[in-house]
Amino acid sequence: MEMSLAEEYLLLALDDTSGRPLIGAQHLQFALAGATVAELMLRGALDVSDGVDGGQKGRFRVTGRATPSDPVQLEILGLLDGRKPKDAIRKIGQGSFARTLRETLQQGLAARGVLREEQVKVLGLFPSTTWKTHDPAPEAAVRERVLAALTGSADLDEAMAALVSLLHATDLIRRLFPDQDRQELKRRAKEIADSEWAGAAVKRAIDDLNAVMIAVMASTTAATTAGTT
Repeated sequence: MEMSLAEEYLLLALDDTSGRPLIGAQHLQFALAGATVAELMLRGALDVSDGVDGGQKGRFRVTGRATPSDPVQLEILGLLDGRKPKDAIRKIGQGSFARTLRETLQQGLAARGVLREEQVKVLGLFPSTTWKTHDPAPEAAVRERVLAALTGSADLDEAMAALVSLLHATDLIRRLFPDQDRQELKRRAKEIADSEWAGAAVKRAIDDLNAVMIAVMASTTAATTAGTT
């Protein structure tokens, strides 16, 4: 089954049993936004201007070479055009648009029979929606490919390097493969994230996106710690 980079990340980020994210909702939304931006860049629909191509240097530029058919991705292109990468990820990684992106991805996977939407009540009172695995095969295939990339048993392409970079930035590697050598996988994930796995502009933009996510996670953790002391 062909899936987008954001869909692959989402499947890995959801707990198979509970249907809830393995990371905080805000972190998940930033990661899904980052995955969508990465895919748009890898497909050639978006790049970072060098200042001589008609755009503003260091800002996103819609290339017009690969217009996505997905309406949400198309809207994202319009929102990103002319923005700096760090500003762009903050624009689409939080608020109502980020929630819409996540909901669209979840609904799309449910429509294809990969996830199953369930209505539950938290503490027996508050309604909530979970997205449990219905067909485990697509996620299992993604996990297998990620592990192969991390252990070096398969060639690494740009899309997988982007996915590993996002998983590393959100500290999901250790949770996905508890039976593996976590320190070695973490080392390898960092090695991939730091390597020149894509063109300079793409790599720089993804690094900026990951830096924003890491900063958000750190600030959230600090705020939570402060609130408990």
